[in-house]
Amino acid sequence: MRTLPILACIVLGSLALAGCAKGDKGDKGDKGDTGAPGAAGPPGPTGQAGPPGKDGRDGVSPPPQFRFVRGAPEGGIMKPAMCGADEIMVSATCVVTTGEIMETPRTVGDNGASCDSQPGQSNQPNAFILCAKR
Repeated sequence: MRTLPILACIVLGSLALAGCAKGDKGDKGDKGDTGAPGAAGPPGPTGQAGPPGKDGRDGVSPPPQFRFVRGAPEGGIMKPAMCGADEIMVSATCVVTTGEIMETPRTVGDNGASCDSQPGQSNQPNAFILCAKR
């Protein structure tokens, strides 16, 4: 007798579903809220290298606009610091090995400088200059 109520429920449910006819399509509903962002995808493939830059060193990077030059000792005499032929000196200073700025440098043309020793000075000052492209 237990199967009779179960069978009755199945028959009534089938009849209810069979009576549903496909009606007219309803109006479109309102737009829902934006969902949470998903996880990041895998990285894409590496792109091709761009063309070399104008006047770049080996087509890799632009040439530097400024550079520092220091005088070099040669045979116990400090040679002046000189910029290249395509450069001009922007600034110059004299420094002793202890790091003290000692004196005003003497300019050599418009692209170099040198430093002279002071009387009684044991370390000869070195000229440091800043060169810029012309």
